[in-house]
Parts: sequence; structure tokens; C-alpha cells
Amino acid sequence: MSECKFDYELLPSRKIKYIDSEKVIFTYSGLFRVISKENPCIIIANAFSLATMKIWWRSLFKKIPYIIWSGAINNKYRADSFIRKYQRKIVVNKASGFIAYGTRAKEYLISLGAKKEMVEIGINTVDIQFYANEIRKYRENEISNDDKRHLLYIGDLSPRKNVLKVLKIIDNLVKLRSDIMLDIVGDGNERNKLEKYVADNNLNSFVIFHGFKQREEIPKFMAQADCFLFQTDFDIWGLVLVEAMVAGLPCIASVHAGATEDLIKDGVTGFTMDFCEVEKVIERINWILENPELTNKIGHNACLFISQNVTLEKSAAGFVRAIIKKLQIE
Repeated sequence: MSECKFDYELLPSRKIKYIDSEKVIFTYSGLFRVISKENPCIIIANAFSLATMKIWWRSLFKKIPYIIWSGAINNKYRADSFIRKYQRKIVVNKASGFIAYGTRAKEYLISLGAKKEMVEIGINTVDIQFYANEIRKYRENEISNDDKRHLLYIGDLSPRKNVLKVLKIIDNLVKLRSDIMLDIVGDGNERNKLEKYVADNNLNSFVIFHGFKQREEIPKFMAQADCFLFQTDFDIWGLVLVEAMVAGLPCIASVHAGATEDLIKDGVTGFTMDFCEVEKVIERINWILENPELTNKIGHNACLFISQNVTLEKSAAGFVRAIIKKLQIE
């Protein structure tokens, strides 16, 4: 936050946790106080959060135009309840505009009643320059004596991420080649289960659990990787895919991640796959490891695509377009 070039205030917020450890509600204490004090001409609200519901409720009594910024997409594994759909539709119906993470998020907003022409895309991204610079330093300054070909996963060790699927792929892959190493960076409530699977299947020589790492430590793992695996069963976006692509890694991205449709041009900037198709994934990993010149080109294409199309400037431009469109209508 120290890098922000604008005034800001962080509201105190109590967390209300679900049984599912990945879900939490923030209360946004003092939101109405800030709105009254600032008297904004427009508000950008975070998706279908409690803050958005508060703003919607207040708009019934006072004119407060708001724009919804959302990454939510359809989840084939969990159908929305009637109440959930109704809540989202009434919030969308009163919104003055929309900013979506990407294509699938835009489609979801339209399915809730948003007019297509009122939905702008503010591509979801990170500080890509940080990753590009740090990874380049590691590659220039560190010489590895490791003769392994490194496959990399970064993220939560939770059921939704389905790391077990990758471990089963590794179990099959080591029967074909012994020069691979899967680096797992992250932590979560499935770690013990995953470590047990590795031990029970004698995969300790091929899998390393590195635990949770801070942002500053991530580039080191990306710098030594030969391939990035993003096997999630469901992600509304997937910022880690942006990071891996700007690192110049050939990525195999799940069809169930929101980011895949916008970022991966199959065979050009990476590969789109359903990780349930184990044999096809194994074949693709083998191809990547056996064709370094071609995969280096794909990694270069990925880095170039992110650098040109998935920047903070491109993201901010989506916000600006949505705001200007609302003001022009008035």
C-alpha cells in the first residue's frame, strides 16, 4: 500500500469465516461514514460482497451510482442457489456499470442481467515488472548444479486446487522418465494428505513441498522451472498464471480457470488442458521437456503477451472507460 500514489483509507473490518477455510466475509465497518464524508459522484464496489450490498441498500434511499468490479464466473461444480442468484441480479439491476476481470467474468455479469455494452474489462493482473526483473536477476546470477527438469506448482493446498491430480500425473510420469522434480510452493489444509500420498507411492525423490513463501521468494522457483502447472478445478481468475507467463514459462493451464480463456492461446502462449485427461497431460509435459527450443519460444510469447496486454495500465484503463461511460450517460 505504501506504493499507492493516491490518498486512501483502509476500513477496519471483522472477518466472518465459513466452514470452508477459503471463504470469508468482511464487514467493512464505517463504510457509510466514509461515503457521507466523501460524497462521491460514483462508487466502485467489489463484486457481490457485503460492501456492495450495503451500497445497494443505501442507493434505495439516496442516489449513489455504483459500478460493480467483479471476477465471478459460472462454477459448474456449484450451482448458485435461488437466493444467491436473486441477490446478485437485484444488485446488478441497479448498478450503473461494470468492470470484469476478463471474458468469462463479463459473460457471467451479462447472464445476471448486465447490458453487454456496459461491461468493460479491466484485466486482472499484478505488478508484472517486479516478477520480470527479479526472475531475470536469478537467471543471470545463479548457476544451478541440479540436473533435474523442474515442474512447478504455486498456490493453496486445498481441495479446489486439486494438487492430488498433479501427484497422480507425476506418479505415472516417473515410470517414463526419472529426471523430473515437482516443486510445490504453498500450504493448506490438504498438505498432510498430499505428503502421505507422496510417501505411500515412493515419490519423495520426485516431489518437494517448500511450504508457503513470500512474494519476494517466488521468483527463485520460477527462474529454475521448466514448466508451470495450473491444474485448478475452479478459479475465478488465477493471478499466479499471470506471474508464471511473465516469467517466460511454458504453462499448462486448466480449462476451469477464468484466466485461461484470456491469456492462453493454445500452442502459442501456453497450453489449455483438462487435467482429468491424465494421459494427454503426461504427453504434453513430455513434449515440453523434450522440445526446449519450441517451448522457449512459447515462453517468450507468453511473456510478451502479458507485457503488452496484462499490465496495471491496461487494468486501470478498464476502470477509466467504465467511469467515463457512466459520466457520459449522465
